[in-house]
Amino acid sequence: MKYYALVDCNNFYASCERAFQPRLLNRPVIVLSNNDGCIIARSNEAKALGIEMGVPYWEVRSLLAEHNVQVFSSNYALYGDMSARVMDTLQQHCIEVEVYSIDEAFLQLSYCKQGLQQYGEQLRQVVHQNTGIPVSVGIARTKTLAKLANHIAKQQTPGGVYLLHPADPRLSSLSISKVWGIGKAYEQKLGEIGIQTVAGLQQAEESWMRQTFGVVGLRLLKELKGEACYALEPPATGRAHTMVSRSFRRDIYQLEELKEAISVYASRLGEKLRRYRQAANQLTIFLWANPHKNRRADGRCYFAMNLELPLATSNTNTLIQWAAAAVERLYEEGTNYKKAGILAGGLQPGAVLQTNLFVGEQQQLRYAKAIEAMDRVNRQYGRHTVYFASCGNGSNTWSRKEQWRSPRFTTRWEEVLRVK
Repeated sequence: MKYYALVDCNNFYASCERAFQPRLLNRPVIVLSNNDGCIIARSNEAKALGIEMGVPYWEVRSLLAEHNVQVFSSNYALYGDMSARVMDTLQQHCIEVEVYSIDEAFLQLSYCKQGLQQYGEQLRQVVHQNTGIPVSVGIARTKTLAKLANHIAKQQTPGGVYLLHPADPRLSSLSISKVWGIGKAYEQKLGEIGIQTVAGLQQAEESWMRQTFGVVGLRLLKELKGEACYALEPPATGRAHTMVSRSFRRDIYQLEELKEAISVYASRLGEKLRRYRQAANQLTIFLWANPHKNRRADGRCYFAMNLELPLATSNTNTLIQWAAAAVERLYEEGTNYKKAGILAGGLQPGAVLQTNLFVGEQQQLRYAKAIEAMDRVNRQYGRHTVYFASCGNGSNTWSRKEQWRSPRFTTRWEEVLRVK
């Protein structure tokens, strides 16, 4: 019989910080969002102190100091690389893997030499050995049940592995709010007819479920009964859109600073497009005024411009030129801007070389070779080794606030961990 496993990294961002700093083991740890705003990750020790997810840092600052909680700014370069290492380890031990999020993956277990429980424990050990990241493993006949099994593994099983069967007695006390796909509206509607637990939902009539919640609800019910309706999703071969957007450390009033910021974001966008071998045919450049301190008489906060490019491109220089020109059109003196971004749409394969009467093939090839050389240098010696002058020299005062960011141990040579 076919089984599914959901492997979920425990308190992933906090665990990434602990992997390189063992002194943090058994100590409360939290990670903050962009610009050190709100709490987005907590270790179990921090959860035990009553620290809630999404709470602004300033509201709990005294509590954090009182209990000697270690605070980190978000370090997405580190988290992204550690996620890739975890997923690579899973793919070495299972052929069929669906990467569901940065810290979760579904595995299809069609064949196991050992028992399922033993396989889950072995998988958990090898991930921890290879990456230092603790994971929980939930195993069941369907993806929906595997998600519930993982919840039980995290909350109630010291070993971090749980094999869940459709008739498991734990489902009699497990709230339907824990079911993958049931939101507040579903929960309220089911609660009105007395269905509050997973076991109670399993007893619902399939005809009623379809009539009330449609095909999606019927599939959900079948999954809870142990009938697989969802297979692993194939990996995405390309993106429909790609965006780079950041809030500023402080409000920006000057056009030159806005153009410098959008140039940096356009550079990041170009890197993303080339990484996925895509080119953009459309751009949307947008600016946000500070909604909490809006100085505009009309109260407007959002400003955007859509651009249709003459040629699809991933060339950083071209992206910067168009983005900077759009910012000049959008900018209004006296407005305090808090955020900017650039969205690429109309994506197509980057391998297709486009030309027109004004841009010849040889010129396009020269541009591509120059950008390729820049990417190669930056990969070898670190981002911002070679950059366009419009991006500034890196000493700007508007960039993201990250007062407590840890070193990027795995992606920067100058920040590699030193053992003495």
